[in-house]
Amino acid sequence: MNWRALGCGTLAAAAFVGLGLLAMSMAFTRFEGCPTRLQWGDRTYDPAASPAASPSFAGGGKPVEIGSTLIGLTTRQVWGPPGSDAPASANVRPDRIILDCADGTFQEYRGAAGQPSALPPFSRSWVASANRSVMPAT
Repeated sequence: MNWRALGCGTLAAAAFVGLGLLAMSMAFTRFEGCPTRLQWGDRTYDPAASPAASPSFAGGGKPVEIGSTLIGLTTRQVWGPPGSDAPASANVRPDRIILDCADGTFQEYRGAAGQPSALPPFSRSWVASANRSVMPAT
């Protein structure tokens, strides 16, 4: 057994894993807080109010949890207006949603019916098929 080769291999593996973890932590730091825009299937949502300390709509009403989404490596809860659900088709999706910003605040987003998608057609079909998911728009 060649101890020099074993030591160099171990050092190379440790450096590879260490640099990979450092790169991932640097890449995902931009996902802190709430995104400036959300893409949910073929609908785009923009911020409608300042971040709040609890999930609440600016116009009133108690929000209902309609699901969650994965942004970066963090699962975040999504709320809709009272009585809402997370339907699969865009024409019955809520026009207001609230997203957990993962920093102790909650952001209200508003979308418009018939709003054009920012995604190309080949991407839109993949995003729309992701069951009940809300994705940050890029």
